[in-house]
Amino acid sequence: MPGDGERTVSDAYVETLGWLYRLQARAGIQLKLERVRVAAEALGHPERAAPTIHVGGTNGKGSTVAMVAAILAADGHRVGVFSSPHLVSFGERITIGGVPIAEAEVVEGVRHVRRVVPAGPEGLGLTSFEIMTLLAWWTFARHRVDVVVLEVGLGGRLDATNVAAPAVTIITNVAADHEAFLGSELEGIAAEKAGIVKPGVPVVTGATGVAARVIRERAETQGSAYQARGVDFDLTPGTDGRLVFRSPTRTIDDLRLGLRGRHQHANAALAVRALEMMPGFVPSPARVRAGLAGAAWPGRLQLVRESPRVLLDCAHNPAAIDVVVDEVRASAAGRAVRVLFGVMRDKAWHSMLESLGRLATEIVLTRPRQPRSADPRMLAEAVSLPHHVDDDPERAYHALVARSASDDIVLVTGSIFLIGDVLPVVEPTYRAAAARERQAAIQAGMLPEQP
Repeated sequence: MPGDGERTVSDAYVETLGWLYRLQARAGIQLKLERVRVAAEALGHPERAAPTIHVGGTNGKGSTVAMVAAILAADGHRVGVFSSPHLVSFGERITIGGVPIAEAEVVEGVRHVRRVVPAGPEGLGLTSFEIMTLLAWWTFARHRVDVVVLEVGLGGRLDATNVAAPAVTIITNVAADHEAFLGSELEGIAAEKAGIVKPGVPVVTGATGVAARVIRERAETQGSAYQARGVDFDLTPGTDGRLVFRSPTRTIDDLRLGLRGRHQHANAALAVRALEMMPGFVPSPARVRAGLAGAAWPGRLQLVRESPRVLLDCAHNPAAIDVVVDEVRASAAGRAVRVLFGVMRDKAWHSMLESLGRLATEIVLTRPRQPRSADPRMLAEAVSLPHHVDDDPERAYHALVARSASDDIVLVTGSIFLIGDVLPVVEPTYRAAAARERQAAIQAGMLPEQP
């Protein structure tokens, strides 16, 4: 019966995710490239099957990926996107034409990768993220996409995605994040990000100061064309409230963005300039306009309710929180701002809470459903303004919205995982996928059994 088949696929999908998540917990993050190179060769080099745009940086990667993909789609191209982490469903990491990979294909693809390049003591010992990256390349090659947009997972130089040979590279910006792996000095972090610059491959960046210098010097040593936003190209407000893109190649006016926030101007500029630098993929002004206007990326100042006004944002480091605080303050117009905050314990949460404290009327501290989550009681010790603690993010969200006035602003932020917990609460279409993800996490021992 169809129902039995569907249950079988769903069960196999949950088992596959559970295996990936157990591997993730066991192997952790191991920044090396040789395993992925060998595995990609064993799979027949699927990473070479389509021209690739490689997107690194600290903040704005996902939004930039979304805008690049949207412009290419508006130009008639079939686009494969690999991004991480996901908000609600694993399938969000691997999309073709904006459609997440099917559950059955996740099962089949992981089985294929494990069969060809087994993970474990008897094989290469691939990490979970490496297998996910290989799964993405295998899927894109199988579906013969026209172009791949590839987001760096962590850092750049030793990230699994850096096995790709891109046609153009984007480094959005450089700020402190993942200090345990990348260090705390901006110059060193920039060097890790700049490690994705390949010989002769153009690079565009929004980095400034010492980080821009490091990236420019890397480009020069690699013989790669270098373009910096604000120096060589930019996107700025026009006289009519629309936006104008200017580069050495052309000017495109009458632009508007589907993604909310002034910080998205920088990401849009990077997306357009990167496509100008990519041979054979230079969309017309009309298609640039259509792509930027239609680009969507959940969890980026995403408005999910009008009364009270509820915004979800994935900001998870101090630089990103500062941007969100500026944006919300500019639109608050004197209204009370109530914040639901959850964070991973390895993040610079003291600084994040300090910034939010300058904006918020009230902060509710919660615990995202993820093993690395910080204890909200520990966070509470750093908060001086009115605050509440609630370990359950869904209950905390409902309670905060219930006691907010109709013209208040409710901001949910601090972690991608917190947004992933709240989205199924406000968007019913996410609930079935969220339930399967939770099953897989329980199976992997990452979350306790549900009562």
